[in-house]
Amino acid sequence: MGRPVTLTARVSNQAGHTATAAARIILPLLVGMDAPNGAEWATAVKDYSGITYSRDFGSPTTLTALGAGKWVPLPRGAIMHVSWKGDTDQLPAWLKGLDRPVYLTWYHEPMGKVDPATYRAIATRMGQAIAAHPNRRWVLGHGPIVTRYWLDEGKGNPADWAYPGMTHYGIDCYSQDTGSYWPAARMFGTAFAKVRAAFPGIRLLVPEYGLVRTTGDTSGAGRAQAIREHIGWLRRQDDLEAVAYFNSSVFPQFVLSPTSPEAQAWRDMQAL
Repeated sequence: MGRPVTLTARVSNQAGHTATAAARIILPLLVGMDAPNGAEWATAVKDYSGITYSRDFGSPTTLTALGAGKWVPLPRGAIMHVSWKGDTDQLPAWLKGLDRPVYLTWYHEPMGKVDPATYRAIATRMGQAIAAHPNRRWVLGHGPIVTRYWLDEGKGNPADWAYPGMTHYGIDCYSQDTGSYWPAARMFGTAFAKVRAAFPGIRLLVPEYGLVRTTGDTSGAGRAQAIREHIGWLRRQDDLEAVAYFNSSVFPQFVLSPTSPEAQAWRDMQAL
């Protein structure tokens, strides 16, 4: 359903009596767009004005400076999910300038690139740095990101990347099946269930999502309908907070043409 938030209010009357009340609400699912910094990101912001969630991958070793890169045209109110692959020593100084909500991940999709023990040790230090920082309130959560394929078809173990204090688990979900559009239970269900079983109560994210248009879907109407059904299913998951479509020329098979039925479907999903 989205992100749980607890609101607390304290009121006082003229006699000095005070009362405190708290209410737990669920914020709507964040539906956004991923695109590389530069012309593609500027176009995405223009074509998909309802973006509420996106990814920033940093440089090969450093966090993107606040107020630079994709931060500049980020729509007001949208939440950035930031990752980087360098050391954690730079994190306290970066957090010091943070003035808006973010998600954080150390080393996006580490499978086959980082030894799991090394990953866990460094990500633990990240979590400790966040917990100790005065600006920690701006960090909505942090955790690893892996792929649906690795968890599902690759039979990966989500515990490889788990570390103390993690609050979220990200799963990048793609289908390159040109013969059919998968139902949501196949697209997301198996991978979600595996993470949920390993870490009861963990919050989920889909930082990247993409579908190729099937061979017989010449108009794109079929992919548009699949997108609507997938996002509808995701909205019903009470532990999922965000999803973003990966609309990048790096993987042209997934790109949504801005005038296509699929693009309109995504705009409609962002608007709900």
